[in-house]
Amino acid sequence: MILFALHTFSGTVTFHNWKAALMIYLLAWFSGFGVGLVFRAMRPWSPEVTRFVQQAYMRINMVASGKMFVANMVPGFIISMFDWNPLFHIVDQMHGAGFVNYFPHHTNWEYPLYVACGLLIIGLMAEFFTTKRASMSWDMGR
Repeated sequence: MILFALHTFSGTVTFHNWKAALMIYLLAWFSGFGVGLVFRAMRPWSPEVTRFVQQAYMRINMVASGKMFVANMVPGFIISMFDWNPLFHIVDQMHGAGFVNYFPHHTNWEYPLYVACGLLIIGLMAEFFTTKRASMSWDMGR
């Protein structure tokens, strides 16, 4: 929305590599879909714990996603604390696709893809297991 408004009013928005930016955007969506599917499969079994874990994951992701800093500018010991997060890789790769003079040195796009595929498989298996065994008398919270 911000980029659309900026483009509409000033007409100066250009991407260094818009195809890569689109693919990274879709990768972010796919990764979020996998995480959401796992949380959806967990919810009927323990709704309160799932809500707590989901809130904790969202809040940790705000700090550990790399939105607050540029990965190339921080020391290595800080990068090692955030390297587990697929969103950290996605944000840094998006910087590389969107800006001409930025080259991501500490992240790659393959890691979030593998994590998202793994989460999708786990989420689909858990959802199948849950739908076969969940009772209508449970409060599923859906």
